[in-house]
Amino acid sequence: MTTKERITEKALQLFNDQGADNVTVRTIAGHLGMSHGNLCYHFASTDVLIERLYDQLVDRLNVGIDAVPALPMTMGLLRELSRQSFRLLYDYRFLLRDFAGIMRRIPALTARHQALVRRRKEVFRMVVGQMRANGWYRPEPYAGYDEHFLEQLFIIGDFWLSSAEVLYEGPESEKINHYVAVFEAAVVPMLTPAGIAAWRSGQ
Repeated sequence: MTTKERITEKALQLFNDQGADNVTVRTIAGHLGMSHGNLCYHFASTDVLIERLYDQLVDRLNVGIDAVPALPMTMGLLRELSRQSFRLLYDYRFLLRDFAGIMRRIPALTARHQALVRRRKEVFRMVVGQMRANGWYRPEPYAGYDEHFLEQLFIIGDFWLSSAEVLYEGPESEKINHYVAVFEAAVVPMLTPAGIAAWRSGQ
């Protein structure tokens, strides 16, 4: 593991445990047994580290997003990709617990996040089209519904950790499963009987 990898790994752990606002470069250096100056040689500030970790998360999310067009469309695949996304977001949970604050603090991330959302929307529209072609997904109940529903899913998918921080009372080991179920509960009413059968069977 390189020095930069050690730093980003420890920073992620500390940001997740303590929150980005409560961790300084000196904090990270102290946990690594490294001098403040040596760490600053690699990352001049915690903001630079946050940017690196955000880009790391996006790269990992894009692996799943970019794989979708090339894979056979099955309900099992879609459910597994959703679970993978929730697990990844949990791994970088400090970003989502204070998403708005971090975006205000590091404005350059806003444009990068908007680009990520645009890419995810493109893939979602493709998935919906394929699900309708398979007879799994109902027609829009009104013009523009798909875009409204897409925004609803993004609110659940991207901000569930903020809700969980305040409202979730179950065991930590079940937190991801709980919110995956909440996400799927929003999708199921739009499935046709054939879609529900495929969802249940994972086919």
